[in-house]
Amino acid sequence: MDAWVDCLSYLDDPSAEMSSIHIQRGQPLSLVIDNAQDFKRRCPEQFEALVECAAFVNWRVVVAGGTPLLALAFNV
Repeated sequence: MDAWVDCLSYLDDPSAEMSSIHIQRGQPLSLVIDNAQDFKRRCPEQFEALVECAAFVNWRVVVAGGTPLLALAFNV
């Protein structure tokens, strides 16, 4: 998950070459999790890690003076 956090922390900085997906500064990337309720039930540790890591990515960027990069949306 450390690598996932590192890569997603630079979504708005293409020059960092951390991912092939990029967003414009101030425009968060929406991660839509289909069947989220089932995912949470079947894989509670992975679900929790996803939520915590997305929150950490956003925290890391906000502390550095930026705006959140990720938005999680759960389809139940």
